[in-house]
Amino acid sequence: MAKSAYLMMVAIIIVFVACHKENRQVEHLMENGVEVIVNHPQPAKLKTFELDQEFVIDLSSKDLIDRGLAEPAGIDIDSVGNIFVWSQSSNQNYVFKFNSTGAFISSFGRTGQGPGEVRFPTSVGFDSNDELMVSDPLQAKLVFFDTNGTFLKQHILSKRLVTVLPLKNGNYFAGTQISNPSEAFNSIVYNIYDSGFNIISEVGRGKYYKPNAEKDFLAMNPTGFVCVSSSYVFFGDSDKGYEIECFDKSGKLKRIIRKDFISIRVSGKFKDALIEKYSKFPPEILNRVIYPDNLPPFQTGFTDEDGRLFIMTYEESAITGQYWHDVFNKEGIFIGRLSIGNYGTYGRSRGPLFTMFKGERIYHFRENLDGFRELVVCRMK
Repeated sequence: MAKSAYLMMVAIIIVFVACHKENRQVEHLMENGVEVIVNHPQPAKLKTFELDQEFVIDLSSKDLIDRGLAEPAGIDIDSVGNIFVWSQSSNQNYVFKFNSTGAFISSFGRTGQGPGEVRFPTSVGFDSNDELMVSDPLQAKLVFFDTNGTFLKQHILSKRLVTVLPLKNGNYFAGTQISNPSEAFNSIVYNIYDSGFNIISEVGRGKYYKPNAEKDFLAMNPTGFVCVSSSYVFFGDSDKGYEIECFDKSGKLKRIIRKDFISIRVSGKFKDALIEKYSKFPPEILNRVIYPDNLPPFQTGFTDEDGRLFIMTYEESAITGQYWHDVFNKEGIFIGRLSIGNYGTYGRSRGPLFTMFKGERIYHFRENLDGFRELVVCRMK
């Protein structure tokens, strides 16, 4: 009996120590009534996720180029798995439809200024009715199509919005560009709007620096992203450090996810590229450029429908051209890492559209050997 009691006590101590060790990896705080999850650099049990490539769509094929596809900019997937690739440069149609195995079906979204026509799309996404919404800020309108590409309706907006994303409750997420003439940067304000495009709440603000002969400015813009799951709108801004804010579909801040990180120094090659970027500017501007010593905590991020987060860091994996992504579960806890190629951060407002996780598949762009983009479709294991 004494031996059994002793063994039970040892087991309890082992469980307590194990739980205590795991709890030290995650801290749960409350700040101003909001739950804050603080993750440390390594979880108790770090998982390494892998991708099984299913197929690749060559977006630079002669057939697609002849049909007008140029400079593919983003993707979305309908409820049955059809793939819709959209372009920002076309003299014919802007949206190209492929089936769930990658075969081309049709193109639509004609360029122009008439009803149902588009001049410069900045985002494309499906709403809760499986209608594809194309945002055209040049004409301040939203154009809706069914999954076959038939024009359904359009909404004329009172202002030009960028990155308009439909939410499942009928609201919208969108950004507005703001010029700051007296500053060295311009801003983008992100809001959640109701169905009539009245502002419900502000989600966050980002800024991008502009060459300025009177004020110092950073050579590298702060990185950030926005992505949408079935329940949350996630917003990350590297100016705040490694921190992701989680809003519900009505714009209420529900959770903040933080992670301790080790800064990565800017390499000589990276700095040389920044110097080359500004090399043709006049001396009065060159003297104002501030070159960073360290890289931001992350590049961009995306989510799946359940709310798992995949945050692209600047840490290169063992595979050339790929970066480690920190993986967080739907409770905001860091659980593992995933290596994916650099699918590109082409601007704060459009980052989330270059990769997405939907229906157990990850879709992302990559450059082929000729420097053209292809769409890679994988499953995660």
